[in-house]
Amino acid sequence: MGTILIFCAHSDDEAIGMGGTIAKYVSEGKKVVKIVFSHGEKSIPHLQEAVVKKARFKETDKASAFIGIASNKNLGLRDTRLRSDVQKAFVARRLREIIMLSRPEKIYVPSALDPHPDHQAVNRIVFQVVTSLKRHYPLYAYEVWNVVRETHPRVYVDISSYIKIKMIYIKMFKSQWVYMFSLYFPTLFRSFYYGRENSCQYAERFYKLR
Repeated sequence: MGTILIFCAHSDDEAIGMGGTIAKYVSEGKKVVKIVFSHGEKSIPHLQEAVVKKARFKETDKASAFIGIASNKNLGLRDTRLRSDVQKAFVARRLREIIMLSRPEKIYVPSALDPHPDHQAVNRIVFQVVTSLKRHYPLYAYEVWNVVRETHPRVYVDISSYIKIKMIYIKMFKSQWVYMFSLYFPTLFRSFYYGRENSCQYAERFYKLR
């Protein structure tokens, strides 16, 4: 059983970018492991950070169980401060340990061209760690808030059989519904548009980084 390793700045990033592909991997018997860099404690400013953390942990576990993610890990770095936090030496060491122990057949990260600085930070540090390892690990980028197309080779995954699961998965991150609602219909349209480019009904697009 192969392992798929997904890195996220926040616990809902991959739902937008690759929820359908995750469901497809699970149906194929792959072990999907999700690594989240922050607790997302700044996402609801009017609530205490401890309350937000608890809510996000609870919904992440529930959503992961629904879609079939085998394991969630959280690095506990500061939300909105990942650009500085990922520079700490222990972060790179921890990422190396996770990757080398998991021996994944594929690794996924947010796109470097995503406008969110936390997403950019995750892309940068994971790319640095992966390229420093002797073993070659295929690395792909997924889209969340992207409005600019990358120049890297594009890979499409047919998610026609999993689009309903993806959209339900997105809705399960209820504490983030203000943000998720703004992405919900654009994500559905984007999947439909990518499906047309891939000669299917719905698809997700990734960029092959290495």
